[in-house]
Amino acid sequence: MNTEKPNVGLVILITAVIVGGGVYYFTTGAKNLDTNNAVQTTSTPNQTSKEYAVMGRQLWSAFQCASWASVTGDSEEQERLFLFGYAQGKTFLEALNSEKIQRDDISENVPIVVTMLLQGPTEEFILGRLFENAQDSALKDVFQTGNEYNSESLREIIAGNKYRESNCQLIGE
Repeated sequence: MNTEKPNVGLVILITAVIVGGGVYYFTTGAKNLDTNNAVQTTSTPNQTSKEYAVMGRQLWSAFQCASWASVTGDSEEQERLFLFGYAQGKTFLEALNSEKIQRDDISENVPIVVTMLLQGPTEEFILGRLFENAQDSALKDVFQTGNEYNSESLREIIAGNKYRESNCQLIGE
């Protein structure tokens, strides 16, 4: 364990940078995306209720994996995963609002935390809440172990291990 006193200012700065990246995409980046180059969903008019529900799980996993990729310094992978999660989230919310997803499929395929965060004035707001909570969940054990703050190198190792254990490289491929 790292026995050094935590540099609280540094921890706050790192957290602000990670959260700021998500805020950037939700406020300006997502609006300026070239849809021909952006990650596209696999949505088709003939998708089943279960396929739409699985998108709820995919968005959560992609947002968590993007958070781990960010800590490891892999900005391209972080962006790829974030955009995939964002696209899956948009399609999932549209299907949910259009009542294309059956209750049983939601119960069986969508993480309960996602279902608890589906309130808000707009889809963008809801996606922001989902991203923030997925990121908090993903990074909970990365920055701190017990009462001790982890060194930067240990954070990168922990995030890299979580990224590999979760098969993040397969998401959206």
